Amino acid sequence: MSRKRSVVVAGGGIGGLAAAAGMAARGLDVTVLERGDRIGTGGSGLVLYPNGLRAADALGTRIGARVRATGRVTRSDEVRVLMDARGTVLAEEPVGAVGAFAAPQMPVLRSALHRALLDEALTAGAAVVLATGVTDYTERGGQVAVQLSDGTVTACDALVGADGIHSAVRARMLGDGPPQYRGYTSVRGRTTGSALGQRGHVVNGRGIQLFVAPVSDDTLYWTAKITAPAGVWPALGPAGARLALLEAMEGWYGPVVDLVRAADPEDVVVTDIHDRDPTPRWVDDRAALLGDAAHPMVPALGQGANLALEDAAVLAEALASPAPVPEALAEYALERMERAAAVVLASRRQGALDQGADRAGEERRNAHIRSAGRKDADLADVVGWRPRPRLPESGTTPAPTTTVRPKKGATAMGAPHIVLISGSLRPGSTCDRVAEWCAQRCAEQGASARVFSGSEIDFPAYRPGLADRHAAVAGFLGELRAADGVILVSPTYHATVSGLLKNALDYVNDIGGPVPYLQGRAIGTVAVGSAAQGAVSALTTLRTIGHALRGWPTPVGVAVSQAPEQSGADGGEAGPDAARLVEMVSQVVWLGGVRAEDARPPVLGAVA
Repeated sequence: MSRKRSVVVAGGGIGGLAAAAGMAARGLDVTVLERGDRIGTGGSGLVLYPNGLRAADALGTRIGARVRATGRVTRSDEVRVLMDARGTVLAEEPVGAVGAFAAPQMPVLRSALHRALLDEALTAGAAVVLATGVTDYTERGGQVAVQLSDGTVTACDALVGADGIHSAVRARMLGDGPPQYRGYTSVRGRTTGSALGQRGHVVNGRGIQLFVAPVSDDTLYWTAKITAPAGVWPALGPAGARLALLEAMEGWYGPVVDLVRAADPEDVVVTDIHDRDPTPRWVDDRAALLGDAAHPMVPALGQGANLALEDAAVLAEALASPAPVPEALAEYALERMERAAAVVLASRRQGALDQGADRAGEERRNAHIRSAGRKDADLADVVGWRPRPRLPESGTTPAPTTTVRPKKGATAMGAPHIVLISGSLRPGSTCDRVAEWCAQRCAEQGASARVFSGSEIDFPAYRPGLADRHAAVAGFLGELRAADGVILVSPTYHATVSGLLKNALDYVNDIGGPVPYLQGRAIGTVAVGSAAQGAVSALTTLRTIGHALRGWPTPVGVAVSQAPEQSGADGGEAGPDAARLVEMVSQVVWLGGVRAEDARPPVLGAVA
């Protein structure tokens, strides 16, 4: 019988325990080392969004069911009240399954989630050691020698650094210094029997935003984010911070003030808010980072715990595969880094908007909420994450892509071939539907079109020569070789280069040489999402990709919140989104047609 793969997890937080539970359930030999003498005793809460709940399910059916039993699932028609400090309602944000996420979210106490994950890890066979931290590690004979805080050394096949924002594993791996303070602090607590009832609230004051969510029949948890210099509020201690918050809330809507006043000072937690710039490295051979150790983020989008669960699900699957540990960890990091980077930056932007630190900022934030109808419009794209299908075995048939043939007689020019790439990993996403809609418009104008969805071609680990072993990659490269134009469709949360589009760059790089390019091809760009700021960033990124590939980005970059109705392009009255999409498609098809009529360009490759 072969020896079990051994894994040491540094840190017994949400991400570390989730990873331990998922790996132990898959038959790995897991030991969790927690530097504290207790696990998860804090009473503050968090929200598990649809992506976090899907990640819990991906860890294991039993784990997902246990996590769902710890919190309060929102009702399908439930709303969260968004108001200003004096109680004026700015908007009512749907948070149930009929809202923007098409799936419920679940507020939960951190302590309850910790207990559930700890129980599941222990039940699956993981060992948990308290009052013992990881201080250092070294590679030793195909294993990792892990230095412990008690002076002893333990050996394992893989080390997972899930030891938080001040991670010792990260310090050893990257040595990139302390995290960055973001200009505001957090005071968190919970209250029983509030007059606000069992409904979520977001209350906006000048330099303060208070988030409230129900976690049981009579208990609300709340978090106040307060603009302040670093260190000031933590120095007050829990009781002092609660009194200072009450003083800062003078004149606020009465039931909100009473919520803070009725909280038990022993339950209050005070933390300055930090994050880090995204890093391109999460792995050092047999050691990998996870959760806050890899991508600490501000709480503005409520995604810290949710992304830690996503990390845990992907990591457990990777280490349970037969791939060697270094390759498995590399694939995990490649699958996670771009998404985490995008969410870190989107959270940072939202956090700056949330605070309303001065009068102008307060008015700008409140006006944004009134017009958008929600606090954080970027979140609708972020929570669409789903566990991706694993890389197919060599020689298997890839999932079919969509090919659209041109309508005869639609154009007198040469018939161009257009490749459309959807940047969403969620099958059937809005990005996929927009790409399909644009493909139909290409056909109406005499072009052939091929649509590639993110779930089909965003492989977790690209390596030179992968096309020789995987038919889907070879097919994608073949289509790019023949393309006269390319249309890139990306979610707006991709503030940097998305995982799919980065891989597209890597794919092109392997067509014929070391310099990737789509020399002179027409490139259209579409950003899909409801957030205007995210759309501008996504369009800028897409156009940058076009220039990097030596393409010819069209003058029209389009931002849409949803796919237009098909009837809009078939003679009916077209809306503004549909009209701009048709304009962009027309430019790509016309430019591609000119190239096809003159002569097919040389196949893609490298230039000196």
